[in-house]
Amino acid sequence: MNGFKEIQSTANFAGLEKEHTDRWEKLGVVEMLKKARSGCEEKVYYDGPITANNMPHYGHAITWTLKDIIPRYWSMRGYFVSRNMGWDCQGIPVEWEVEKELGFKDKRDIEKFGVAKFNELCKKSVFRYRDSIFQYERQLGRWFDNADMYYTMDKNYIESMWWSLKVLYEKGLLYEGHKVVAYSTRAGTPLSTHEVKDGGYLEMEDPYVIVKFKLNDLKHPDTYFLAWTTTPWTIPGNLLLALSSKIKYVKVTCGGERYIIAKDCVDAVFKGKACDGVEDIPAKSLLNMEYQQPFDFFEKKRSEGCFKVVEATHITTDEGTGIVHLAPYGAEDFDVFMTLGIPLFDYLDETGNFNQVLPKYAGLFYKDANQKIIADLKESDALFDTGTLLHRMPMCYRTKTPLIYKPIKSWYLAVTKIKAKMIKENRRINWVPQHVRDGNSGQWIENAKDWSLSRQRYWGTPLPIWINDATGEIKFIGSFAQLKDLSGVAVVDPHKPFVDEITWKDEKYGGTFRRIPDVIDVWYDSGSVPFAKLHYPFENKDVFEKRFPADYISEGMDQTHLWFYTMHVLGVALFDRIPFENVVVNGMMLDKNGDKLSKSKGNFLPMDTVLEQYGADVLRYFITTSPIVQGEFARFYEDALATVRKEFFLLVWNSLKYFLTYAKLHNYAPSLAQPTSPAVLDVWILARLQETINAMCENLDKYLIMNAAKALAPFAADLSTWYIRRSRERLKLGDLAALGVLYYSFVIFSKLMAPILPFLSETFYSLLNVNQLSGLDSVHLDLYPERIKLTAAQEEVLKVMTNTRRVVSLALSVRDTAGIGVRQPLETLFVLSKKEQIRIYDELVKADVNVKNVVMASDAKELPGGLASAKDGDVFVHLDLTLSQELKEAGAVRELVRKIQDMRKRNGLGVTQKVSVVVDGKDVPEKLLLTFGDVLKQKVLATKIIRGDKYELTPQD
Repeated sequence: MNGFKEIQSTANFAGLEKEHTDRWEKLGVVEMLKKARSGCEEKVYYDGPITANNMPHYGHAITWTLKDIIPRYWSMRGYFVSRNMGWDCQGIPVEWEVEKELGFKDKRDIEKFGVAKFNELCKKSVFRYRDSIFQYERQLGRWFDNADMYYTMDKNYIESMWWSLKVLYEKGLLYEGHKVVAYSTRAGTPLSTHEVKDGGYLEMEDPYVIVKFKLNDLKHPDTYFLAWTTTPWTIPGNLLLALSSKIKYVKVTCGGERYIIAKDCVDAVFKGKACDGVEDIPAKSLLNMEYQQPFDFFEKKRSEGCFKVVEATHITTDEGTGIVHLAPYGAEDFDVFMTLGIPLFDYLDETGNFNQVLPKYAGLFYKDANQKIIADLKESDALFDTGTLLHRMPMCYRTKTPLIYKPIKSWYLAVTKIKAKMIKENRRINWVPQHVRDGNSGQWIENAKDWSLSRQRYWGTPLPIWINDATGEIKFIGSFAQLKDLSGVAVVDPHKPFVDEITWKDEKYGGTFRRIPDVIDVWYDSGSVPFAKLHYPFENKDVFEKRFPADYISEGMDQTHLWFYTMHVLGVALFDRIPFENVVVNGMMLDKNGDKLSKSKGNFLPMDTVLEQYGADVLRYFITTSPIVQGEFARFYEDALATVRKEFFLLVWNSLKYFLTYAKLHNYAPSLAQPTSPAVLDVWILARLQETINAMCENLDKYLIMNAAKALAPFAADLSTWYIRRSRERLKLGDLAALGVLYYSFVIFSKLMAPILPFLSETFYSLLNVNQLSGLDSVHLDLYPERIKLTAAQEEVLKVMTNTRRVVSLALSVRDTAGIGVRQPLETLFVLSKKEQIRIYDELVKADVNVKNVVMASDAKELPGGLASAKDGDVFVHLDLTLSQELKEAGAVRELVRKIQDMRKRNGLGVTQKVSVVVDGKDVPEKLLLTFGDVLKQKVLATKIIRGDKYELTPQD
């Protein structure tokens, strides 16, 4: 086989990564892996589809890393793994980007532009960033199968969704409802509760009003209820006033008028006003009292039970007056209306403008109508007070405009009917971190509402509902074949406007079946991944049954109310079980100060820069060893990457360099067989290696990625700072046992790293020439080391070595305190354990602490006086710091060796290069050279060492 090649002490990790990426693609390594694992037991993960409407960011880097690690591990464990990748192609996120590019102001511009043309642009936009995403994924080391892609806009994918919707309808889980729901006036469509949560909240300044509602009772002249709202535009639609019987109310006399208000709100509302008296009034006595509405637009509704005082559960005294006005534009108001059987109405159009239901304000945007309505209230003496208030408003998750609540007819998935089953199934999922099960996920399911599916948009999966325009009969279509049988028209493109053109006559009862115009929530698309990507049930039934549920999925914490949730809903609704069994939930990167990463602030290093300067593996290692993989926040900054590179990557790199230097020097012939050696250091490092294998397997089997990643560094440190350091003389002399143990350790370590650090592991595998011995082109085609229980003997070696290093650490701390460097030999170290006599490896302690003798003492009384001491728990060390002339000379020799070795290093000399040396006579006495000259020459490979005026080093042929 080819010999080993030496490497430099610094590495261009990013450059090496590019070489590996190019080589993998040239080899077709993903296809090679598929063939190698063909016929093996299968492990399944679902790739959460990415919306390809922008360039990738660090959030993608986190999820791509976590999605890559477990499949890599499975493949190396001998499983077949489908490297699928998905694209979320439809919905408001895609439409919004296209609208911005076209400069549209509202969705009516789409109609003017042409739905077919608009949807074609949406379709093309999906592919615009695809190649960039592919490139970033490759750079980050994520493997995917180009032959195993799915797109949610594909015809087959949509047909599977149609099938699922029909099944839900037939199960009684789909219904049409008229409810007050969150509504985006800019997008012109209702949103689901999970979309509302995704949009978050923004503080905005809005006008508030306190409105006078006069009692319709002669017994209470000039008496008013005071109700407060931050949405003056809803006052024309007032239907009821609501209070709580749990709140104390009073009647306040002020300026000749009487006002009913919550007692706790009096001071805030009447601040600065002279009041003549305050009288308690029982809340229950106010119920069912009628009042005069400030506007008489809907007076006819009084006969329907409107314009009276009712009780509601959502009333508080935290702000306002303790009395709330109810209109058809509040989600909680809607619950009261439904309880009382009061029908809804709507005076806003789809863009949020007043319509002809209220001609007085027709054409005004709801926010713009506020001031006009406030002026009208003031003119009619119905305005008690007004001002502005900074409050939190829900925002549209894409258009970033405020949401309103609006009565809308929509098709709903009855999540509340299956909630109990969802809660039960959620407890079966292995959530990482575990608290998500009962926390973010469990609480979201506990509070789940029925899912509003309808969207009044264009680029999405059309709701497959055709209704007879004469009889109202509903046809729920579950396949393209069914639609063709009914209409005689084959489905070419299932999107709008083409699918809307498919109609048919009802020959028996008259009328024409026409599709309703709605598309569905894009989160239904991604929730359908398990079955729709396989075109189930039209194809691949056996494949679906094998791959459902998934063994593993991973995304960010926000997906507990988005993709995880919608998959969970559809899994239970369609198949009566969870769609995934294990899920890793990641958190978010923050900047050095704990703030969100922001392009406008420029408070983070661009991902391109990180990948070019540090490489993907450094980023992957930072991610996987941080709290991010436990669903928490982690501070991300360049110094953190530099630390990772220095403390782990350069450590293992220089350890490998050390091995390669002496393996090449001694023409070491490697073997993949596990070596055996009686040397205690060899036995110990092999036991540590197996211990690390066991930790990696145990944690990756449990999806505890951070624990697995963090197990790599301690072994790397043990290998470098203990095994190699203590084995230097053996390695320099070409000791076959030491070289064999070190080679084997590096080979196994390369495999252990592979799932987490795919590039560094490949570099090690290649530099160690493992592929020439294994016949495999990549470490990722190899098998992962096996988990094997440690023997009692191995456990004992690990225990004794831990004791040894503990004693060494204590002794070195004594040296440090005394200011005596470790190159200065000392005479004796005494070790005392108060509980029981501990076992240590004396020779290792002598070598590392640089003492001539180690004495195990059983009683402090046995020790001589004048010793320097340190302790750790029940272990004490006592060091004799007395320096004899002999010890001083030995220390001077070691210090001189260090200086000459540093000179060799600065001159870039190889380990076999002989030199002649001149030392500074002022530092080095002649006697020292006479006594120790031969030892010095052997240590530094010198042909001669002489005294002179300064230090000089000359290479010799």
